[in-house]
Amino acid sequence: MVCIWGKNEITRPAEEHAIPESLGCPPDLIRTDIACRSCNNKLGIVDQALLKQFEGFTVMYGIPRKGGRPPTIDGWRAIASEQRADGPHIYINAGPGMIEARGKRLHPAAQSNGIHDVWMDPEAGRLGYKQVFGDDPRFIPALYKIGLNLVAIHFGSEVAARESYDHIRALVLGKGQAPNMSVLMSASTNGAFTAASGPILKPGRLYPMFQVQILGVWFLLDLDPDQRGLRDIQSASILHSEPLFRLRRAA
Repeated sequence: MVCIWGKNEITRPAEEHAIPESLGCPPDLIRTDIACRSCNNKLGIVDQALLKQFEGFTVMYGIPRKGGRPPTIDGWRAIASEQRADGPHIYINAGPGMIEARGKRLHPAAQSNGIHDVWMDPEAGRLGYKQVFGDDPRFIPALYKIGLNLVAIHFGSEVAARESYDHIRALVLGKGQAPNMSVLMSASTNGAFTAASGPILKPGRLYPMFQVQILGVWFLLDLDPDQRGLRDIQSASILHSEPLFRLRRAA
């Protein structure tokens, strides 16, 4: 077995979730023949960048953390949460000053804090807010970490460890001259679950694409360094007025 990150023989295998466990990775995407324990531990920080974007979703849908721990919102300065017997409780500081909730000092909601435009409907027991999405420099690398995991699952770790995928490793590990990879994103109409497609291979092209759905948001990943597949699909979506968004890695 070959570790797809260090390209070394695996002597201490890790239980690798192709999609982070805290985002509801389905059982069929869990492997022990993809990564060594050392690389798996080092890449935890990349997974955290993806989890932060979906913390609110995991609280709403009750997706447990590792070890079955209840989900909480911890990565944002203006919002926090806790689990009680009657369900999740969410705290947002709509401003203008600082407040304390759940033992945490909350900054006022503002675009600079990533949480903004808070609204409340007390009679209906509803609240909402806007969240900055995808601005973490590790967000796109975290999605392509999923992509290389899927290559290993469908084609074998030896294929994923080949030199032809070194550009993905450079992107995820933050080494070398990584290409400026991007993804297409859209809201799903298929429900708030987590899943991944099989490889999407266009005739005459060497690299697969994968559709990954995370709690009601889907992403199209194109592992081709030139990303010709994404260009084709984005052009078709513009032609048919479909709401697709292209996310690029933040500086």
